[in-house]
Amino acid sequence: MAYRIFVESSADFTPKMLKAYGLDLVPLKLIRGSETMTNEEMDPKLFYNLERNGEVMTTAAANPQDYIDAFEPWLKLGQDILLLGFTSGLSSSVNNAETAAVELREKYPDRKIYIIDTKCANYGQGLLADLVTRKKAAGATIDEAKEYAEKIMLKVYHAFTVADLMYLKRGGRISAATAIAGSVLGIRPILYVRDDGKIYVAGRARGKNASTKALYDLFEKHAVNPKAQTVYISHADCPEEAEKLASMLKGKVKNVIVGYIGPVFGCHCGPEALSMYFICDEREP
Repeated sequence: MAYRIFVESSADFTPKMLKAYGLDLVPLKLIRGSETMTNEEMDPKLFYNLERNGEVMTTAAANPQDYIDAFEPWLKLGQDILLLGFTSGLSSSVNNAETAAVELREKYPDRKIYIIDTKCANYGQGLLADLVTRKKAAGATIDEAKEYAEKIMLKVYHAFTVADLMYLKRGGRISAATAIAGSVLGIRPILYVRDDGKIYVAGRARGKNASTKALYDLFEKHAVNPKAQTVYISHADCPEEAEKLASMLKGKVKNVIVGYIGPVFGCHCGPEALSMYFICDEREP
């Protein structure tokens, strides 16, 4: 039976990438003053310039109707749905997706609608989607794709650093105690995502170069079969740092994909954030 694989904007795949991987999108929303737009309608570089100039923007989770609007056209065509959802540790979106799925299962009892709380975010969610769509392309059924996603999702390592932890605190993504502990002059926190899909401090580094090296060190420690891996790197308008991290991986991995952290996620990490995602042995520092 034919099926569609969905991600939300939190995966930060460009339209070109979504098309290449055969993925469908549920947009997340960015709120700027009285204006609400989707993540995809705001240019990332402009967004980070606005943040640097002191503008504060907020985000909104996808609501149940957003998921219904995205899923139902395909259900009407007789296709099943697999959502690789944004971690519930950082957003209520995936819970809203399940609410939508309950309603749609009643309306389309012959269709399969699977909602996976991936415990992943940003390009970590994207890396998982990349791997699952490869399984689909190789002939996996929706049940096989779902089983594979649930097996591999907690092996997606999220390593990142930010210039200012207060963005994450303001958005409720970390506690005040964690923000204060990490916000020392000249010190950049090294952050990671645990199996609960929430953000924790793995360590600290002094300055950009040291924090970039700390991310690479986590890859060196935890990456499984690196030569066969595609590593994803995303940045909040600091392309030089992203390329420096990518250069450290040269010759050690199969491929490196570098891109922007989108505005919705950028609201919570702030300018100069840098992250990397790979398949690991365990999700601990």
